[in-house]
Amino acid sequence: MDALHDCVRNTWDGDLPTILDATAGGGSIPFESLRYEFPTVANELNPVASVILKSVLQHPRVNGDLSEDIEKWGDKLNELSRNNLSKYFSSPDDQVPLEYLWAHTIDCPDCGLEIPLTPYWWVDKESGSEGVAVRPSVSETSDNVEFEVVHLPDEVTKDEFNPTDGTVSYGKAICSRCNVTIESDEVKEQSQSDGMGYQLYAIHFEYTDTAHREKAGSRAFRAPTEEDKEAYHRAVSEVESNPELATFLDIPIPEGEETSRTSRHGIDTWQEMYSPRQLLTNYTYWQSFEELKPKILAEHDKPNAEVILTFLALAADKAFSLNCRQSRWDASVPKLAQIFDRHDFAFKWSFGESNLTAEGLGYDWVLDSIVEVYEELKELSGHSNANVQVTQGDARTLPLDDEEVEAIVLDPPYYDNVIYSELSDFFYVWLDKHLNDVYPEFFTQELTEKHDEAVANASSFSDIAGDQSAQELAKEDYESKMAGIFGELHRVLDQSGVFTLMFTHKKTEAWDTLTNALIDAGFVVTATHPVSTENPNSLHQAGKNAAESTILLASEKRQERTDEFTLWSDIQRETREVARDRAAEMAEEDIDFPKVDIILASFGPTLEIFTSNYPVVDDEGNEVSPQTALDEARAAVRDYFIDRHLNKGVRDVDPKTEWYILSWLVFEAQRFPYDEARRLAIGIGEDLDTLKKTNRMWRKRSGDVLLRPHSDRVQDINKNPSDRSGRKPVNPESLSFSTALDKVHAAMHIYDVQGSTEAWNWLNERNCGSDPSFKATLEALLRVLPHDHDDWKLARDLAAGQTGDLLDLELDADIFSNTKAGDDEKQGRLKDF
Repeated sequence: MDALHDCVRNTWDGDLPTILDATAGGGSIPFESLRYEFPTVANELNPVASVILKSVLQHPRVNGDLSEDIEKWGDKLNELSRNNLSKYFSSPDDQVPLEYLWAHTIDCPDCGLEIPLTPYWWVDKESGSEGVAVRPSVSETSDNVEFEVVHLPDEVTKDEFNPTDGTVSYGKAICSRCNVTIESDEVKEQSQSDGMGYQLYAIHFEYTDTAHREKAGSRAFRAPTEEDKEAYHRAVSEVESNPELATFLDIPIPEGEETSRTSRHGIDTWQEMYSPRQLLTNYTYWQSFEELKPKILAEHDKPNAEVILTFLALAADKAFSLNCRQSRWDASVPKLAQIFDRHDFAFKWSFGESNLTAEGLGYDWVLDSIVEVYEELKELSGHSNANVQVTQGDARTLPLDDEEVEAIVLDPPYYDNVIYSELSDFFYVWLDKHLNDVYPEFFTQELTEKHDEAVANASSFSDIAGDQSAQELAKEDYESKMAGIFGELHRVLDQSGVFTLMFTHKKTEAWDTLTNALIDAGFVVTATHPVSTENPNSLHQAGKNAAESTILLASEKRQERTDEFTLWSDIQRETREVARDRAAEMAEEDIDFPKVDIILASFGPTLEIFTSNYPVVDDEGNEVSPQTALDEARAAVRDYFIDRHLNKGVRDVDPKTEWYILSWLVFEAQRFPYDEARRLAIGIGEDLDTLKKTNRMWRKRSGDVLLRPHSDRVQDINKNPSDRSGRKPVNPESLSFSTALDKVHAAMHIYDVQGSTEAWNWLNERNCGSDPSFKATLEALLRVLPHDHDDWKLARDLAAGQTGDLLDLELDADIFSNTKAGDDEKQGRLKDF
């Protein structure tokens, strides 16, 4: 630390620089700053994040170790709550209920059955045919479904009962008794008019040693009993008769980008985010907190009491995120997943209820985890005496003097990636109840601030869009707010200071917006650094083309230029060269960067060139946008990828086939953003919509592009022509094809459904062995498709064996191996296939 400080002081004229994070979020940047003992300022607009900043940056450094005090008061809070809630939970002598598994219900409009809605019946899934499940049963005499817990395959086989066959799929429900399909509109209508019901279908419990010493501590599932149902109905009666609970959290959920998902299914207030017993449980824990608050304030001085109260409030928020109608039961673990295991309000057809009163579990577990967090934060940062200032407010109006800070490190709101305020309202309504008298400056509104938030929230403009699209207005609003933030950062940054910006967004549009804001604020990009930071296995990235690296853009205040502008033609070639050089540099690194990350990294030096020469105009004097430079960088890196990873013949195939191949090569995923697909198409002179409607090379999924395999494009040759799907454009009986991809996909189909001999005849009749475009396309697909993709396996089979002799492809053996260069395993050989 001393060596680091000596180095930093040499850079900053003998002083340690003050570090500012103006959009600090949960505080990871300022936390590291204070650990390095730099003077630190952390600002955040969102009050939920501001509370977290207090608990992360300041509370662990309050004098003394308060972990035992947090635990002591948490235990008292839990005991109070447990006593008041005991009659609302069943308590068999030999077991402790941990979680209750519920399904939302609607009534069948045909037979009147109360249908429990769940996508599957697994509760502990070990494999596709093994595990524990709940089997529903119906009768003609009752409109209620009954349940039994079964073990597959010991008690029942998957052929007898398939737990994967739930009662709801793609918003449509299926009646378990009369098998009628209830359309999604009817499901939503019942949800919104009468509200969904709830049906308990399983209980996850732990054996005690009272009657099962040999099983003590083990866990299992059981079907609900009458005692379970009676305990729940006592809770419902209490909620319905308690006037305080009638209006508790009866706060409307604002209509927004994310919250529209809840209103579709009848969740219109924050109270409705909870089933009756969940509401009663959470309310009771808050009441216990309020009962203990005066005692905590009396026993501890104000700073210490603030720490204890804050961590207990965070424990409540953590507990309630596991005890709501949006907490999902994850049968693959099995465990209860909190509401935001994804970054959205996706509706959960079935949900879990946490028994917070369970001794040693429930709230006890939450409290232990919160105390552990406090101890770890204290261990990590307790040594630092650095001054830390936490402010709450708009980053466009910081309470700082001109040129007060020497360094700014910012992880900004990412365009439309996450609508923070909408999601954080879930926590805000509870923190407001717990801490509005502890931090009155944080909790001045009924919900979090929406108007000043710097995100591209299209829903905010849906009613006023007029001639412009709501998305375009949201983009302009985001750019305006980011420009305001950057302008304020320009004001508070020292004249010789440095501004480091973290960015991971993969849409070129977002980079263009961000760069415009930087330029307008008076900054010039001076350096860029890619750093691997993202988890590719997280739920909000899985299955998508997501950036795994963060690009650090280092900027400084731009010096005033004497000349007026730079011609784009003067820097266009340099732009391409620096982009290609950066791609080559990263490709030679030991780290295996995904190609989308390499593209993003090339944006850095591109922006260095562009911002240092700003303003940039074309030969006719029209202003050139950063997007033009970024597209130039993308094209340069695309050409580099072709040279490095593909066969030379790819350059001579038709543009439509080239787009399909490059999509797999560049994005390394079947699914990726529409914006990126469109830009790639433009770069090779193609229209993306034509590739969809006419050529059916892709289809849309949630705003993204999903590449189609051969099976989605080629008609079934084993069917009569009149019976074939007219939506599939490729006729495998044709002698000529409009694109090389069509011909290759048709060959895959023939090999797949008729075998290698017929495939050889088909290839020979169409002169595929002497067709350079066919051979180049087949080889390229072998290089770019994932090895577990069905099309890759068919391409491999076509290139080997009998058909391979006909095609006579000159292939490297490493095409057929998953082994990375440098691995110890030997690569396969072509003749092995």
